[in-house]
Amino acid sequence: MDKSDCAQEKFSSRTLGFIILPFGLLLAVASFFLLPIFGLVFALPILTLAVIFIAAPESKVCRLLTIKGA
Repeated sequence: MDKSDCAQEKFSSRTLGFIILPFGLLLAVASFFLLPIFGLVFALPILTLAVIFIAAPESKVCRLLTIKGA
Protein backbone atom coordinates (compact mmCIF):
# COMPACT_ATOMS: atom_id res chain seq x y z
CA MET A 1 0.00 0.00 0.00
CA ASP A 2 1.33 3.44 -0.87
CA LYS A 3 0.18 7.03 -0.42
CA SER A 4 -1.98 7.02 -3.55
CA ASP A 5 -3.89 4.00 -2.25
CA CYS A 6 -4.49 5.84 1.02
CA ALA A 7 -5.79 8.92 -0.80
CA GLN A 8 -8.06 6.75 -2.92
CA GLU A 9 -9.35 4.92 0.17
CA LYS A 10 -10.22 8.15 1.95
CA PHE A 11 -11.80 9.64 -1.19
CA SER A 12 -13.93 6.55 -1.78
CA SER A 13 -15.28 6.40 1.77
CA ARG A 14 -16.19 10.09 1.72
CA THR A 15 -17.77 9.76 -1.71
CA LEU A 16 -19.88 6.86 -0.50
CA GLY A 17 -20.95 8.92 2.51
CA PHE A 18 -21.96 11.86 0.32
CA ILE A 19 -23.92 9.49 -1.94
CA ILE A 20 -25.82 7.95 0.99
CA LEU A 21 -26.51 11.31 2.69
CA PRO A 22 -29.19 12.61 0.28
CA PHE A 23 -31.06 9.30 0.45
CA GLY A 24 -31.05 9.46 4.23
CA LEU A 25 -32.23 13.07 4.24
CA LEU A 26 -34.96 12.31 1.72
CA LEU A 27 -36.12 9.35 3.78
CA ALA A 28 -36.05 11.46 6.95
CA VAL A 29 -38.15 14.22 5.39
CA ALA A 30 -40.61 11.76 3.87
CA SER A 31 -40.89 9.82 7.10
CA PHE A 32 -41.48 13.00 9.08
CA PHE A 33 -44.63 13.69 7.08
CA LEU A 34 -45.91 10.15 6.48
CA LEU A 35 -44.98 7.99 9.47
CA PRO A 36 -43.04 10.10 11.97
CA ILE A 37 -41.89 7.49 14.49
CA PHE A 38 -41.72 4.41 12.26
CA GLY A 39 -40.01 6.28 9.41
CA LEU A 40 -37.31 7.80 11.59
CA VAL A 41 -36.41 4.32 12.79
CA PHE A 42 -35.26 3.65 9.22
CA ALA A 43 -33.88 7.13 8.45
CA LEU A 44 -31.62 7.57 11.49
CA PRO A 45 -29.39 4.54 10.83
CA ILE A 46 -28.90 5.62 7.21
CA LEU A 47 -27.99 9.15 8.27
CA THR A 48 -25.64 7.79 10.92
CA LEU A 49 -23.97 5.55 8.36
CA ALA A 50 -23.47 8.49 5.99
CA VAL A 51 -21.85 10.58 8.73
CA ILE A 52 -19.59 7.68 9.72
CA PHE A 53 -18.40 7.27 6.13
CA ILE A 54 -17.77 11.00 5.74
CA ALA A 55 -15.87 11.31 9.02
CA ALA A 56 -14.09 7.95 8.77
CA PRO A 57 -10.54 8.07 10.09
CA GLU A 58 -7.59 6.82 8.09
CA SER A 59 -6.59 3.20 8.44
CA LYS A 60 -3.60 2.35 10.63
CA VAL A 61 -1.48 1.57 7.57
CA CYS A 62 -2.19 4.97 6.06
CA ARG A 63 -1.38 6.72 9.33
CA LEU A 64 1.95 4.92 9.47
CA LEU A 65 2.71 5.87 5.86
CA THR A 66 2.00 9.57 6.51
CA ILE A 67 4.16 9.56 9.65
CA LYS A 68 6.93 7.70 7.88
CA GLY A 69 6.80 9.99 4.85
CA ALA A 70 6.88 13.23 6.89
